[in-house]
Amino acid sequence: MCAQVSSKFYATTVNHPTAGIIVIGDEILKGQVKDTNSYYMCNLLYKCGIKVKKISVIGDNIEEISKEIRDISNKYTYVITSGGIGPTHDDVTYEGLAKAFNDKLHYHPKLVDIIKYQFGINDPSSLAYKMAQIPQKASLKFGLNPSTDKPNTYPYVVLENVYVFPGSPVFFEKSFQSLYQELLSISKKFIKEELFINAREHIFVNALSTVVKEFPNVTFGSYPVNNCRYFKAFVTIESDNESNVQKAKQRFYKLNPADIFVDFDRTPHIDCITKYNKFLQSCLRPSIYEQSLEKLR
Repeated sequence: MCAQVSSKFYATTVNHPTAGIIVIGDEILKGQVKDTNSYYMCNLLYKCGIKVKKISVIGDNIEEISKEIRDISNKYTYVITSGGIGPTHDDVTYEGLAKAFNDKLHYHPKLVDIIKYQFGINDPSSLAYKMAQIPQKASLKFGLNPSTDKPNTYPYVVLENVYVFPGSPVFFEKSFQSLYQELLSISKKFIKEELFINAREHIFVNALSTVVKEFPNVTFGSYPVNNCRYFKAFVTIESDNESNVQKAKQRFYKLNPADIFVDFDRTPHIDCITKYNKFLQSCLRPSIYEQSLEKLR
């Protein structure tokens, strides 16, 4: 197990959509609940070719929510919020969203029907109906469940470039998958290579600085790690152009001693049979490994 201890970005400009994430909830700020939603979002948004530029964690305050939504929506392509849309007194995300866009809340008929017929709550005075109050200009997006290809039972809310999701990871992840599938189909994905290096940064920093200057349309990252038996750092090379990535990769190889690079696979379990057979073809005595595997089996 390798522990990453720090990260550095040698940033260059790549033209991709951007996103700002707003995590809403006093319980996050108090350390009563651990935020996993932002990590989940960042991972999937990166796969869509979307650059997350900011993550904010704010409390259950209408003014603060309104200001943060307004500020971030003016800066980035997408704004994604999680938390604060339940039935309790401190669930005020929709109020903050409405205020951010000079809008008013109303009971959306589809949400009312969901609460009444799918949740089985017939008492109109129930606080559950608070979840049906959304800004008048907002729309509902049900999306498709990737497992069933059927519309999800409960939608997420969209207003302008702001996408509002629940805070509970169980409901959030299921709902966010719909947006992910949509963004995955329309966005230009990143091309990324990882180079694993059994040397400290000071050994390859000059070479890295050189390729940063030589390839202005490529983004480089350097990440030292601790407690790893296989490598001491890894370098990422990213672009939306495969050719640029490969050229930068080869140039970086040439500028460094060949023996510092490590052939490391982060996902050995993926397509493992093909990888194993390829490994056997490269061995002088493959029967040793075949016999070992047979004993294990």
